[in-house]
Amino acid sequence: MSRRFAGVGVHIRSARLREMLAGAPPVAAESIDVPFALAATEFKREQRRARYRRARHRAAQAALMAGLVLAALNLLALFGYAFVTLALHNSVQ
Repeated sequence: MSRRFAGVGVHIRSARLREMLAGAPPVAAESIDVPFALAATEFKREQRRARYRRARHRAAQAALMAGLVLAALNLLALFGYAFVTLALHNSVQ
């Protein structure tokens, strides 16, 4: 937890956090820093989740587009094959 707090700019030793969890009263600055750090870490977590969701959505869209492009190319190859087959069939007669 101390590392997460440091990530948002609140530097409290991990030993001191354990003391506070055990029931030691917080110092005046700590009584403000701890709630701020909890809120800031939750905000950062929500930002990471949103970034992950957006990336997953973009990957799904890219996969869908790649599938559609492959289907279109397959259809074009099929039309080309059918055209060549019909052209050769008509030229033999």
